[in-house]
Amino acid sequence: MTGSTCNTDTTASSGVYWCESVTQSSNAANITIHSGDVILVSPVRPVTEGHSVTLGCKLRTENLLYNVDFYKNDKLIPNPVRGELLISAVTKSDEGFYKCRGRKSPQGLETLTSAESWLSVKYPEEAASSSVFLVPLVVGLVSGVLLIILLLLFLRRYRKSEASSLSRSQRTNQSPATDHMINQGETQDGHYASLLHGTNDEPEESVYENVRMETAAGTSNG
Repeated sequence: MTGSTCNTDTTASSGVYWCESVTQSSNAANITIHSGDVILVSPVRPVTEGHSVTLGCKLRTENLLYNVDFYKNDKLIPNPVRGELLISAVTKSDEGFYKCRGRKSPQGLETLTSAESWLSVKYPEEAASSSVFLVPLVVGLVSGVLLIILLLLFLRRYRKSEASSLSRSQRTNQSPATDHMINQGETQDGHYASLLHGTNDEPEESVYENVRMETAAGTSNG
């Protein structure tokens, strides 16, 4: 993470370069040492299989080359387009050393050849390996959010159920108490009515007895 450097001189050779530690390695880079006037323009990093790639050929002075031909592993590649080589969908079979050759003028007899450059091709799963770790992360985040939502919905439903049960329980407990109070009130009313009725009867019976006794006494004296 702090960075390291590797210095090379002009005697370094063309090839694929990378750096590595004990447990990790970097992406590979294709470095071509151009000692001549012709430069093969090619990708520095590996090309993903199925993608298109274009190779070019130019002079170091940026002037155009004429009658340009491309070679792969020292074999001439048939190419109807002069000046560049288009591979529409690269495969592993396209991997290899490429170079180009051309002339400074259309009528020139002297040919100029570039240095060879390695074209590296990698499989799509290799290209996606750097972002594979993001898939479990995204899935984990989405699952966590859904779990929280479900938990909140469950708690809300549980609280509603508890409130409904408590309300029914309170109504059930209040009904016997109300009936008991009504029955108790009726009993007390009946008791008071009985006492009241008994209080009113005793004087009537006593008066009746007194009247009868007085009547009997009057008859006896007469």
